[in-house]
Amino acid sequence: MTYKYAFSCSNKWDHLYLLSLKTALSFSVAVLDEHEVVPVAKSVSPQNDSAKISPLGIHLGNRLPAYATSTGKILLSRLNKELQIKWLERHSLKRLTPYTLIDPDGFLAVLQDISHHDYCICKEEHELGVTAIAVPILNSQGDTIAALNCIGPSHRIDDQYFIQQILPLLKQTAHELRAIL
Repeated sequence: MTYKYAFSCSNKWDHLYLLSLKTALSFSVAVLDEHEVVPVAKSVSPQNDSAKISPLGIHLGNRLPAYATSTGKILLSRLNKELQIKWLERHSLKRLTPYTLIDPDGFLAVLQDISHHDYCICKEEHELGVTAIAVPILNSQGDTIAALNCIGPSHRIDDQYFIQQILPLLKQTAHELRAIL
């Protein structure tokens, strides 16, 4: 249930920098480690100081609660239902903000919806003022090994923008990363 892959520093993370240049937003790649996600790569746009949103915990190697982040939810949604239930039995859902989903049945329903759409939008569940969208990153065998997300300020980013403008970029980049991981 834990995704543990070594990501070495190389040109593959230039993809994140290019995304930041195109959008003036922050991007990261995270892996699942039991009940937490761990950012292993990130990029912040050099273009716009207001876009340099650095949410609490979005620092390489920092651990974030999987249930309250876009990367965590997309990775948990890729597990089968039985493993999701076992995960919930071992790990509680604690309120971090007024928007954090803490109902186990509701959480499972959200994971099913995320699995169906193959992306996750998470609004202010981990940190107020922060919205994020994530997609899975697969390896060449088709296994989910990480998640790629875009992070932005809630007051500036809405679902429509994420879905229409950012989601295609994330999917394309995740596909490109698949070829080199």
